[in-house]
Amino acid sequence: MPLTVSSDLIIPELLAEAIQAEFEGMTLLADSGVAVMNNTLPEGYKGGETVTVPYFDALGEMEDITTEGDALTPEALTMSEETATVMHSGKAVELSYWAQLKAAYADPYAEVARQFGELTKRRVDKALLDAAMASLPSEYILDVYNSGSPVKLSYAQIVAARLKWGDEQSNIALLGVHSKVYGDLLVEPIGTSYNQPLMTMPQDGSVPRAAGIPVIVSDKNAKSADTPPKYTSIIAKRAALAFWYQGQPRVRVGFDPLADTDVIAIHMYFAAHRYKRVRGSGTKPGVVKIITN
Repeated sequence: MPLTVSSDLIIPELLAEAIQAEFEGMTLLADSGVAVMNNTLPEGYKGGETVTVPYFDALGEMEDITTEGDALTPEALTMSEETATVMHSGKAVELSYWAQLKAAYADPYAEVARQFGELTKRRVDKALLDAAMASLPSEYILDVYNSGSPVKLSYAQIVAARLKWGDEQSNIALLGVHSKVYGDLLVEPIGTSYNQPLMTMPQDGSVPRAAGIPVIVSDKNAKSADTPPKYTSIIAKRAALAFWYQGQPRVRVGFDPLADTDVIAIHMYFAAHRYKRVRGSGTKPGVVKIITN
């Protein structure tokens, strides 16, 4: 009589494909244009190793071939002198014998892929935020935190933060804030004589804007343990960050004979990086940090 074994329920290759489909649907910072996503990180790299981060320049317009036999002119993908550290993140899922029996009535691939997709989105979001703020030069930090008289994020601070770029204020893609700061923006007036909200909420359900800048909310934006807490927000330009990852997650399936369970381990390797200057649009980094109450 044929037996149903664990490999009939979880096939690593199929699970990897399901997870990859979830990964390709990521949003958050990656979807804002602030981060350039590239899935060509070579598989030989491991966590902790250093890689040279390429500048992912946009290619020029397509060429027209006017004479039969003429050749296209190749363009080089230029490399920067900047480096980043490869990171290794993962998650292990243990499937008991009874859970595997239940899988016969459900789709374990879809469920594991869905949950890992959510975990991946949050991990990518955090990695990009960490990269955006790490070792940012002091001239691109607006610190208005006041422990005695709390200072909330306001229209004036957003303008002051933009001015950190001087005349290089083009291509601003987002204002990233903690949910508490987002709440402050919802009730912050532009000025007492105007009695208008700082935040504009489009009727079509699109991304809200503050001082004309799209606002993205994530509690991965830093909240300190100070009293009162410090909240860190960022204003970022398009292509200010890079997220370089290995295109296919690694899925490993093992068996624990003592617990009579199967263990699925999922691994991803990536490098998140903030460019020292936004390629092709200036001489300054594409991130400004704002610290408020």
